[in-house]
Amino acid sequence: MTGLNLNFKIENLLDLIQLNKGDKILLSSDILKILVKFKKNKQNIDPNIIINFFIKKIGNEGTLLVPTYNWDFCRGVEFDYNKTKSSSGSLGNICLGRNDFKRSKNPIYSFAVFGKDQKKICELDHKSCFGLDSPFGYLIQNEGKNIFLNINYKDAFTFSHVAEEVVGVEYRYFKKFKGIYCNEHQEKKLETYEMYVRKQDLVKCTKIDHSFDDILKENKSYEEKILNKFSISTVDINTAHSIMINDIKKSRKFIYPEMI
Repeated sequence: MTGLNLNFKIENLLDLIQLNKGDKILLSSDILKILVKFKKNKQNIDPNIIINFFIKKIGNEGTLLVPTYNWDFCRGVEFDYNKTKSSSGSLGNICLGRNDFKRSKNPIYSFAVFGKDQKKICELDHKSCFGLDSPFGYLIQNEGKNIFLNINYKDAFTFSHVAEEVVGVEYRYFKKFKGIYCNEHQEKKLETYEMYVRKQDLVKCTKIDHSFDDILKENKSYEEKILNKFSISTVDINTAHSIMINDIKKSRKFIYPEMI
């Protein structure tokens, strides 16, 4: 079968992952590829169906974060809390347009946030993108789950950089970015933020080895389901973080720099 099953609904895929009331979730997705596949099959899907599905599953006592990253601030472009679009997927922009979501403060790695801990997360004023005082740290400290919709988690698991910053790896360093920050009240101010970036003359990127799947499965911290050529997977963030910290310190078997 080359097309989608005509009876297939995106909810059939989403329902394969176990979610509970009160869960803290980071949703990473490639929604455009999903929409294109449905459109080729003459089916239309409203992305809000996906957002509402997760909200219903976790309830008001849960917390949902969707990436709204934008790297223009690193190039000297003014960040406008209310107007700067997400460069990390259209689902984030849809969330930013909803009244039940609010944006976190960081001009580079921000999130659209729904739920119980929305206020707590959106009041974080962390200067380091990957610090433990960031939304990434919140998810680590609160047993969060990272759900990946139709993307390979190894291509989008930003928590590898959090672990690298915690350990203080020799192939990255803190780089400061200064620019105009326009807050939600339209007040402008010169602000400085920093990111733990790779040394570009030494490192191409951080790699997550395929064997990381196995160690996560052994710890019952990774699950992947495939239905009608779509995939959904979930990673237990706290467990993955602990494994990465230990690995970076000792062997670098699972997490390592790809050198130039």
